[in-house]
Parts: sequence; structure tokens; C-alpha cells
Amino acid sequence: MTKEIDRDLFVRLMQMSAPTRKELLEFIGQGPVSAEPLKAAMACHESASARRKHGAAPPRRP
Repeated sequence: MTKEIDRDLFVRLMQMSAPTRKELLEFIGQGPVSAEPLKAAMACHESASARRKHGAAPPRRP
């Protein structure tokens, strides 16, 4: 990751619940990670949160 803070990523991170944010930051702290995998992980979390918020069932695994 670059040393510059990605403002969009920061805002999305701060909108997560404290336990989720802690878990994600612990994961990131284990080693270097680029912005793209982090954005993908956050998008996955956000879509799962949106499904739960609207009462939708999680997707079925094959």
C-alpha cells in the first residue's frame, strides 16, 4: 500500500462496526497488502451487511 491515505477506503473502514474494523485491521497488520484486495474484502463485507440489514438470506454455497 502507498503511504498516502486513500480517503474513500478510510471512510468505508470507519463506517464498519468496531469489531469488524478491529478484525480487518488485525488481518492487514499481518503483512503487506495492496489497496485492491482490501477494497474487495470491504465490498464483500458491505454486501453481506446490506443483505443482513434487508433480511435477505446469505447466498448458497455449491
